Amino acid sequence: MQHSASGLGLFKLSWPIFIDLSMHFTTVIINTVMASMLSLQAVAELNVGSQAFQLAFTLFNFVNIGVCVCCAQALGNGNMQMVRRIIHVGFGLNIIWGIAIGLICFFGASTICHLMNIPDDIFEVSKHYLMIISVMFIAEALNLCSSAILRAYGCTRDPMYINTAASVLVIILNYLLMFGHLGLPKLGIYGVAISVVFSRYLSVGFLVYLVLKRTKVRIIPKFVFVMNKKILRQIFAIGLPGAGENLTWNLQFLFMTSVVGTFGTIALATQGIYFQMCGLIMLFSISVGMGTEILVSHYAGANKIGLANKQLLHSVKIGIITTSVLSINIPLWIGPLVFSLFTSDPLVLSMAKPIFMVSVVMEVGRILNIIIINSLRAVGDTKFPIVMAVISMWGISVPVGCFLGIHMGMGLLGVWIGFCCDECARGIIMLVRWLSKGWVPAAKRNYRINYMKKKSKTNLIKA
Repeated sequence: MQHSASGLGLFKLSWPIFIDLSMHFTTVIINTVMASMLSLQAVAELNVGSQAFQLAFTLFNFVNIGVCVCCAQALGNGNMQMVRRIIHVGFGLNIIWGIAIGLICFFGASTICHLMNIPDDIFEVSKHYLMIISVMFIAEALNLCSSAILRAYGCTRDPMYINTAASVLVIILNYLLMFGHLGLPKLGIYGVAISVVFSRYLSVGFLVYLVLKRTKVRIIPKFVFVMNKKILRQIFAIGLPGAGENLTWNLQFLFMTSVVGTFGTIALATQGIYFQMCGLIMLFSISVGMGTEILVSHYAGANKIGLANKQLLHSVKIGIITTSVLSINIPLWIGPLVFSLFTSDPLVLSMAKPIFMVSVVMEVGRILNIIIINSLRAVGDTKFPIVMAVISMWGISVPVGCFLGIHMGMGLLGVWIGFCCDECARGIIMLVRWLSKGWVPAAKRNYRINYMKKKSKTNLIKA
């Protein structure tokens, strides 16, 4: 099958994604550490720009999840005409989206800072930092789109190489521009913004070049902004439910963080640091989930339901075994090591230790969710995960966390037991959904709507 990722193994697809995500995660931490070398005020000044960047990243990603899955399905079906259309629509959508969000952040920087209650002493610097960062949103949108297309083709190493090089460049430029080395001006926090903007525009140039080289698709500018309704429906049918699920998770996490705030500063600090540690484990889960999604999308596009089912079960076994090993080792060395990077306060570590044990169970449930939900999305079964997310997060996580944390006096531990109950309950439900083949009608309907017409036209031409 031409240009198909289905010939690649899960490991070959997933490990470059893992490195790519790890570098992004590491760069954020290094930027924060370098800013702290200037002052705590500098760390605070980073906050509004970082929050805006993460929100923009989420908004761009919901479009590009759809682009990746739709492109992979069309490749699995061998429908190169649709692949070309998806690539053009994907670039057009991201250019419009990137410009729109960039303009909102640039001209609305002052309003955003007011809404986030930025203190007067750091208001101006935070506002100007956000305005500089907003300039690179269009580049970030195209970066994510190009990466999504390359991954759909099975070229997961290309984004890894480019984004890793860009991350290294950001760190070097930060060092030079923040502190004024090698005769360059000492720009402080503005140095971070300038280095990020420069590296993003440089990396997107390489990524777009690689898209053209790997896909052999010639980009025709006048077709980039022709929004094909059928392809838009496909992209949004996959991307919007995924965005809704992420939004639901973020809202319930923010709500529970406000509950944790009532437990005191130590609890809030422990929550923040522990969440960073969970992010390290989630990098593995997300990379396996994305690799599985690409493979299952190809099989779904070719209407190979049996192979899609076999691939998912194989990925789940690998995910559970590896995650179990990682989460069991958290109480022994990973947890204390990560916490030591952020604080030496013994109260924080003592509060976190019981939660380490919760992670042993929670992370197994989480990887079931990540892998299976990605695969359900890949076969077109997008509504079930978002409905269950709303029911489980607000019907299990929040009530259990509040009851145990507040009424039973368990504090932060009770809140994380609530998170654990949600992850495990949804993980089991998703596994039952997959094993019961409840997703098969959606997969067949998606194939019939998007690809049967192409097969019919091909048969008529041959006749």
